[in-house]
Amino acid sequence: MSRSENVTSLQALQQWKAIPQQYRDKLVRNVFCGKCGGAVEIVDYSIKQEKSALLLTGKCKTCGKPVARVVENE
Repeated sequence: MSRSENVTSLQALQQWKAIPQQYRDKLVRNVFCGKCGGAVEIVDYSIKQEKSALLLTGKCKTCGKPVARVVENE
């Protein structure tokens, strides 16, 4: 786990780590920021289990505003 990840449950961590590293990297680098108006990288993020999805919440690497990414479970 990188320095910028926080996890709220073991289940959330297991599901996140079950995603191949190359896809996790793409997900982290493809988060929408309303202030920047496009895809950015999320930093200082936490991972939470939300019903049938994982929720990454953190900050935009470019402007520092809060951003989030939903990763649906299969």
